[in-house]
Amino acid sequence: MNRTLVISIDALITADIPKLRALPNLGRVMKNAAYAKDILCVYPTLTYPCHTTIATGCYPDRHGIPNNERFQPLAVGRADWYWFRRDIRVPTLIDFAKANGLTTATITWPVMGDSGADYNIGEIWAPREEDDPTPWFRQANSPAAEDIFEKNKHLLRWMKTPQMDEFATQCAVDIIDRHQPDFMMLHWSYLDHQRHRLGVHSEELSRAFQFLDQQMEQVLEALERTGGVENTNIVLLGDHGQLPCEEMFHINSLFRDMGWLTQRDGVVTSYRVYAAQCGLSAQIYLQPDMDRQEVYQALLKMRKDYPRYIQRVFTKQEAADMRLRGEFDFVLEAGDGVTFSKLTDQTQAATPVSEMRAYKLSNANHGHLPEKGDKPPFIVSGPNAKSGKVLESGALVDEAPTILWMMGISPTGMDGTALDLVR
Repeated sequence: MNRTLVISIDALITADIPKLRALPNLGRVMKNAAYAKDILCVYPTLTYPCHTTIATGCYPDRHGIPNNERFQPLAVGRADWYWFRRDIRVPTLIDFAKANGLTTATITWPVMGDSGADYNIGEIWAPREEDDPTPWFRQANSPAAEDIFEKNKHLLRWMKTPQMDEFATQCAVDIIDRHQPDFMMLHWSYLDHQRHRLGVHSEELSRAFQFLDQQMEQVLEALERTGGVENTNIVLLGDHGQLPCEEMFHINSLFRDMGWLTQRDGVVTSYRVYAAQCGLSAQIYLQPDMDRQEVYQALLKMRKDYPRYIQRVFTKQEAADMRLRGEFDFVLEAGDGVTFSKLTDQTQAATPVSEMRAYKLSNANHGHLPEKGDKPPFIVSGPNAKSGKVLESGALVDEAPTILWMMGISPTGMDGTALDLVR
């Protein structure tokens, strides 16, 4: 049986395919590949909801991951993210593979802490940059991968990239060398971080692609040492695109001015209405005693008063119609060039992103409606790929069933259907 390796290159877009072809190692994967262009993502186009859809073939309303972060408005410091597999409400690719007797591995794949894989290295960032990240990662690792984690933990630098990807690559290489899993899922995040910082189509991104090619070289060498690349199906995919950002809209500061939120030194002390930031969208939570119609009318007025910053106001039902459910009551979609913030202590409604220091609030961001902007590709290469086959489109929910068909496993209970890219 052929092995299958799925590599997520966070924020990879269809326009990047010529760049992949031009590189020595990623180009080797692309040489006889089949692929689908412009994959339609899910709402919001954030890393954790998207990666959960990739891993399950289900929309967020079924898999249960509506955002990167948990809703923790009163948290001091960084809110927890959806780190763990137990938060996913449906079976994952790992579950299908194990049920069919395959050995499995997951390496820094979002929402795959304690994934159930035979060899799992999770992704859990420490609360603060100065904190030692290793105790947090250990919460998510499988016992069988602990020695590999210990060997490579010196590469961890909080959530810094490219170090995070170097760590992930070395863990993957060691797992391939020692255990030769039948199915592996690996996540690289450096391209996403660089697009946030530099912009979607910056010329400076060439260094990020060169770095990714170096990571690919190490993985291919490990595959060669353990049975050959020719006996491995390799999947390259992106999870979302990004859009240029010029301004950041401080909607929670407006809620503060309306008396719906209190804060001290930028930390929320109480709220009646709160906007959970999702990049280019925001999920609005209400306390039970708030009148939903009153808030809805206030949001519509806010949209009228700030037309550049708020493009759409979705009700809970309208969000559900887009396959997004959660405890929130409304969803806001930002206008062009605008990203939402969670800041509560601002004196102006909006700030140029050039004045904000956090990387996600710089030159590009995501979390927008799936039909907007650049979209990711889905690329399959190897003995079970229909070499040279090109599809003009597909959906993120179609990727999991396609991967299962590649492994000879019939998908069940998924929202998507397999793409015509595999034998």
